[in-house]
Amino acid sequence: MLQSPNAPRQQQPDAAPGFSAADDAQQQLSKIAPSEAEFRQLIGEENEGTLARFVDNKLSVLFWYRPPQKPDFVFGAQIALPRLGQELQAVVREVEPALRGEICVALLDDTAKPVAISHPGFHAVWKRPFVATEIGETLPHWEIGVYLLNPAKLTQSAHTLKLTLGLLIAVLLLAIGVGSWLIVADLGRQLRLARQKTDFVSNVSHELKTPLTSIRMFSELLAEGRVTDRAKHRSYLGIISAETARLTRLINNVLDFARIDRGEKKYNRQRCDLAELVRETAETYRPHLEANGFQFTCELPESPLFVHGDRDALAQVIVNLLSNAEKYSDSRKEVVLQVKSLAHPSPFAEVKVLDRGLGVPVRCGEKIFEQFYRAHDSLSNGIQGSGLGLTLARQIARAHGGDVVYETRDGGGSCFSLRLPRVDSAK
Repeated sequence: MLQSPNAPRQQQPDAAPGFSAADDAQQQLSKIAPSEAEFRQLIGEENEGTLARFVDNKLSVLFWYRPPQKPDFVFGAQIALPRLGQELQAVVREVEPALRGEICVALLDDTAKPVAISHPGFHAVWKRPFVATEIGETLPHWEIGVYLLNPAKLTQSAHTLKLTLGLLIAVLLLAIGVGSWLIVADLGRQLRLARQKTDFVSNVSHELKTPLTSIRMFSELLAEGRVTDRAKHRSYLGIISAETARLTRLINNVLDFARIDRGEKKYNRQRCDLAELVRETAETYRPHLEANGFQFTCELPESPLFVHGDRDALAQVIVNLLSNAEKYSDSRKEVVLQVKSLAHPSPFAEVKVLDRGLGVPVRCGEKIFEQFYRAHDSLSNGIQGSGLGLTLARQIARAHGGDVVYETRDGGGSCFSLRLPRVDSAK
């Protein structure tokens, strides 16, 4: 118990020889008065609280109370810190079951020594906890520290996390790279397509203008009666007929491409003799080829070769292939039309159109089937066409379950093959 200076004091022992009792009391009062003044300055006007002080580098914690009825009296009790550590041992051991196998919790005093731990027998560098927090002003420099039971596991987890983040960053960078490449590739494709569309408009304009000019010129000559020679009369009529057919094919290709592109193309499929269809189409196109100096050879089977398809659409494929052979034959004007029946890998009918022309540049065997693509510039080389013939031929063939493929012909030139599934003649 602490007293104020006005409180009664205990009887002091006899003074030492040479000193009076009054001198001794005065000496004791001189020692108590400054300490009491400092204490009252620390507690202020409060009625209760705690006071922590370091005396000779040792922590002392005092709980004090001042009764409101007797403010001159202050009651206090000093905490036995070793006993406090023992009492808190049970509290420290209450670790979450999910974390008990991972961490150890320790109560550290002001010298960073454990006074209570959750795992008895655990040893660590106590001054280096994994994470720590101070208790507060009541116990200054005391801390609750958390230590890893297996630090290597954290290192392994950190390494795994680092590796995972590295892989994730690598994947993201790869995705960004691939995405950028795809964007650039698509932009290039769109630019090429835009140029091809521009070339298509130029080609179609030229293709429309040329036959119309010929039809107009020769029809005017015939209408005005300037042609009296019957041979020239027939020749001019033949030219008008050929140019009309050419103009019709061009318009049909453009219209069919637009319908197929919109998904509006309808086919009237039925069983038909492909050999007979090829024969009829070849005989219709023969006069035009022979009039332009072509040697046209047909190799057709004697027996029927049945397929399931639209006769007009398949005839258009054959005409497009023949027209393509005509346009790219250059000076070697030779066209061969073959029809075969093959059994491997499955029964199918094959129509081949072979020429001795310019052929297809290397690595362009698939590009020639793209819309508007021209392996040889039509305007600079004087080659007619819109760039849709082969595109339409492949689309129609694939709509019938077949395909149109390109192969290089031995000895120079090209070979285009129309392949269609064969059906039983009895069906």
